[in-house]
Order: sequence, then structure tokens, then C-alpha cells
Amino acid sequence: MSGFVKFDPRTRLAHLEEHLRRIHRNLPLEEARIQLLRCRLVAYKLIAEIGESAYDKLYVDRLMSEIYNKLRELSGMKLSDPYMNPCESQYQILEELKSYRYRDPNERFMRFVREEFREIFIPTLFLLTYLCRSEKKYTWEEVKSQLDVIMHDLGVDVSWEECEEELKRYARKVFPVLDIAVAV
Repeated sequence: MSGFVKFDPRTRLAHLEEHLRRIHRNLPLEEARIQLLRCRLVAYKLIAEIGESAYDKLYVDRLMSEIYNKLRELSGMKLSDPYMNPCESQYQILEELKSYRYRDPNERFMRFVREEFREIFIPTLFLLTYLCRSEKKYTWEEVKSQLDVIMHDLGVDVSWEECEEELKRYARKVFPVLDIAVAV
């Protein structure tokens, strides 16, 4: 028997919700925004695992909307949920990532960005690419090309082969929940 404690998806989702409601107390705003991207990726995976109509994309959207509203209220800044406008967000996130090359690479936030790049930015941009229904969007190949340049500039070492396998597994699980009909 394994020594690991495994929680069922409902318990993990409850813990995630609890974490989200406290995120503004635990992290600087800049880091919280990025962690929210990760939390949504996890939430989508959990609702896919639960597989009940009560837990769907709308459930996650409402939860995230509540958290973004709270952060806006507390920070006084205009923050928007990237998933509410995936086409625009695809461009914004890529531009924000490009701007990081001008920051001090030894800064704590930049170390965090490099460490979490594979787990947060790549799958987020992958999902946004498929959620964007505009014909004027970047394709996933175009996004990957831009990410290659960004990762080089930031000193992020990622194997696309490993990423693609993880993205395919994630897509098989999550795309049906998000009503994305593309086969990956």
C-alpha cells in the first residue's frame, strides 16, 4: 500500500476553493494572478474527474469570477479573468511574458515565473488557444513559436516533447468539460 494520501476530486476541489478564497492574504498580487491561472487548470481537471453536471465550466467560471472581483476590490486595480476573453488574453499573456525579459532575472518573482512556466503558462496558453473561437487567433503552433523565443529569453528549459504529451492527456480529460471539440 502506498504511503501517499490521495483525496477524492471533491475534497481536492473544496481545498482549492478554500485556497482561492485566501489567495489575496498569502501572495503578492502579481504572483496571485499567475497562481489563479494554475488554479483554474486544476479546477478544470477536478471537475472532469468528478464528472457530474453540477460541476461544470460555469461552476469554475463563477468561482474564479468571485476571486477576481475580490482581488479587484482589495487591490483597486483593473484585473480581468483571462478566460472571459480567451482571444484577447492569448495576446496579453504573450506580451506580458515578453516584457519579463526586461526584469531582473534574480528577482524572486522571476524565479517563480521560470520555475512555474511549464506548469502554468504553457497549459494556460494551450487552453486559451482552443477556447478562442476567432479566426484571427494564433494557432497553437504560432503560440509555441512565440513561447520558444520567450523561454530562451527568460532562461526556461522545457522539453516540448514532454509538454505535448502532458497537454494531450490534459486535453483528453478537460476538453469535453470545456466543450472543445478539437482532437489533439
